[in-house]
Parts: sequence; structure tokens; C-alpha cells
Amino acid sequence: MSLRDPGSDLDIQVYFQPPPASVLRGAAVVILDILRATTVHAALFAGEAGAVYPVADFSAGISLRDAIPDSRLIGEVGALPPPEADYGNSPTEFESLDVRGWTVVHVTSNGTRALVNAIDADLALSGCLRNRSASIDYLLSRKSERIAVVCSGDHNGSAPSVEDSFAAGAYVDRLRRLVPDARLRGGARLALKLFQSYARSPSRAFADSPHGDHLRQLGFQADFKYAGDIDADSTVIVLAVDRSGRPVLKRIPALPH
Repeated sequence: MSLRDPGSDLDIQVYFQPPPASVLRGAAVVILDILRATTVHAALFAGEAGAVYPVADFSAGISLRDAIPDSRLIGEVGALPPPEADYGNSPTEFESLDVRGWTVVHVTSNGTRALVNAIDADLALSGCLRNRSASIDYLLSRKSERIAVVCSGDHNGSAPSVEDSFAAGAYVDRLRRLVPDARLRGGARLALKLFQSYARSPSRAFADSPHGDHLRQLGFQADFKYAGDIDADSTVIVLAVDRSGRPVLKRIPALPH
């Protein structure tokens, strides 16, 4: 399937931390939070969850859970669920549950904040390593002139993260293969070099991740294998708004091949 003319204009940009919302206007955007918010989204929608509402903080999350009947509040503070959460932020936890039809309110330190920040983009996806190819195919099908890969980062998005930067390079690598004439801006070139420096191995990148160290100490090692399984599923997860104007993630069918 031809997703884009080989000679067409395409700018590929990578932001190692979420930029101001205005920067993303006019772009097709994919948000990455590999450990673990956007990987959790892949697990939920692979299990046929109905909708996920990304929220920036737990105060707003509690209010939204109370406003949406039968919804569940999930997420983390310091990688662990606070008392008010119904579930945590581990993709392997949701892989083992029957989540069919669930409506989820999701709060994390980095990823859900970055998604809310991208609401004014022309198109925004929740992306991870597991749905890399499916997400890229969908982005290219939209014929955007600018694709922005946004890393959620660490410490409320105030610092880059190794795992998100590595994953951004994985996205750039596939984009470059599909659209060889695309223009790689500075961040995209750096992310690609990082991906190559780890020999395209998620486990090597995760081993160098300070946040990964924190998760290991808490006993979440199983999440690394799940998060690092590149192109394991075809889940495409789009950020939209509901009838009340609230950001919400929905699964759409992957493009046929």
C-alpha cells in the first residue's frame, strides 16, 4: 500500500520534552510515554476498552470519574497508584484483566499531561513501541506536511527521558524508511542516532533509564518486556474530544495492508 508519494514534502520533528501547545498546531502528532502511560493505552485498547480520558492531575481525575457513570480511575504518583485510584499504571496489570467496554480516567506524571497539551494539534495519537508501525501508517495516510513525535519526558515533562527518546528514534527510523525524502529536523536526527546507538534494542535503552531503575526497584520488571515489544499489535489510538469538549482517547481500526 502506498501511503505517501515518495517525493512529497514531509518534515519530521522530535521534541524530547513536550513543547508549548501552540507549537503543535498544524502538525500530526504522536505522544510517547513508553514507561508507561501510552503503553498502558495500548494494553487497554488491545483488551477492547471503550474509552480513555487522559487527565493532568488526580483532583481533576476524581471529579471526572464521579461525572462519568461506571468509569474507573487509574494512574500513578511516583509510579504507584495513590489511594483514590482504582488501579495503577502497569500495562501487564491490564493485560491480565477483562477490560472490555471499560471507560477509564487516566492520570500520570508525564504522559497524560502531554496528551492534554496536544489537544489543538491537527491530529494526535497515543503511541508506543508496540503500536509503532500502525501509528506511523495512520499518520502518513493523513498526508500531513509535518509530523511531530513528542516525548513525555520525566519529572512532569521538565526533563528528557531515555526510553521516550529511544522510542522517538524508532519512529523516525521507520518514517525515514517509508519516506526517504522526508526532511529530518535536528531533534529527529538526534533521536535516530540514539536509537541506532542502542542497536535498536529497547532492553538496552531501558537499562540506561533512571525511571526504569525506579520501576525495577518497585518490582515492575514485567512491564519492560511488554513495553519493548516493537510492533506487537496494530492498535491505533486517536485523541479526540467528547460531547462536553473533554479530551478522550479512542481506538480506530488499523489500515489494511
